[in-house]
Amino acid sequence: MALRNGVKKVELPSGDIRYQVRVWVPAPDGTRVQQRRRFETSKAAGEFLDDLQDKLKEEAVQAAADEAGVVTVAEAVERWLAAQRINPTTLAAYTAALAPLVERFGNRDVRTISDDEVEKLVQDLAGGVGPGGRKWKRTSINPMLARTKAVWKDLERRNVLSENSIQFVKPLRKKDDADTYEGALDLSSRLSEAEVARLVAMHSREHLPLVGGPRSPQYMAVAHSPMVHLALIGLRRGELAGLRWSAIDLEAGRITVAMRTRVRVTGRTIDQKNGKTVRARRSLKLPASVLTILRRTQERQKIAEKRAGEAWVGERDLHVLTHWDGSAVAPRTLNDWWKEALRYSGVDHRKLHAARHTAASRLIAAGATPSAVAAWLGHADGGTLVLRTYAHTDVSEVDALADMLG
Repeated sequence: MALRNGVKKVELPSGDIRYQVRVWVPAPDGTRVQQRRRFETSKAAGEFLDDLQDKLKEEAVQAAADEAGVVTVAEAVERWLAAQRINPTTLAAYTAALAPLVERFGNRDVRTISDDEVEKLVQDLAGGVGPGGRKWKRTSINPMLARTKAVWKDLERRNVLSENSIQFVKPLRKKDDADTYEGALDLSSRLSEAEVARLVAMHSREHLPLVGGPRSPQYMAVAHSPMVHLALIGLRRGELAGLRWSAIDLEAGRITVAMRTRVRVTGRTIDQKNGKTVRARRSLKLPASVLTILRRTQERQKIAEKRAGEAWVGERDLHVLTHWDGSAVAPRTLNDWWKEALRYSGVDHRKLHAARHTAASRLIAAGATPSAVAAWLGHADGGTLVLRTYAHTDVSEVDALADMLG
């Protein structure tokens, strides 16, 4: 196999083979010196060369910025995004979140941006008079602000900024939730135990054949049942849409989450082989009730394939959530399915992500440790986000503590 440029095969007097990297690097006095390293494998030599080239490129960019004395907002955002090593979905979301910041301040020196100006941007976006001319919701403005703070933190770490006033800009709060802490979700987004019980009951019918017409409430309740049950154990929307039968062992009662996810990126739906975080891929034991629903779902799909005949387009490794012809369900379609499921069950509207919030809160209330809940949800932080975001309590849970203490 041919060696990559910059790596040379060397035979030592002992007969051993080494792989040598020899490059010229800048010295402190402004000259250039030769650096040489040898490795036992060509792979290790290539990795060293990649890391070194990345470091030299970063130092060159920084040196140019230092020489010019200016780092623009657009440059700072571009550099921060490039360093995140995130999947295309998250990268697209971060880029979109930071777009108003770049549009308003792109060519400005980062050192000239004040917290008052960022606060003004927040208020303009909320009022519909900011970049783009559309009104941003609180749930879109706060991620923009969080990403902006991360960019400024990176600038502070690299000593581009001597002081970081952006960190003091407060996120927006609901009018009736002014005392909540940063990062918390609205308590109203969590489903109550009664609502969970109603959703489960209305989507756990015993009939195997689909009853009624293809768009009748009864038919759709059966079609929605695997989505409802899997959402209520905490799977993300992309994990639901991308789930295939190869990831489920019905005999062992286990599911491997995020082997594949199905996501929307820049106007199109794609399948990707990784999840949202490094720990998104996880093996979970399935509750017996969910196993029952999945077995029925697989049987119904076999019947549907026979009925569809040549119209069947399902892949060999079939998705768990499909349309009548076996085609995979788009992530946005799951939002509609969730709305229909809530309406059919007589439950007030929540976003689909509320099911994940509900699962986490129920686990915390049942006594699970934050680290265990984080592992179940596929979080990479060991439980920090669980404590900050999901550890809500309601009055009934607080009252129950009296029995524990008594």
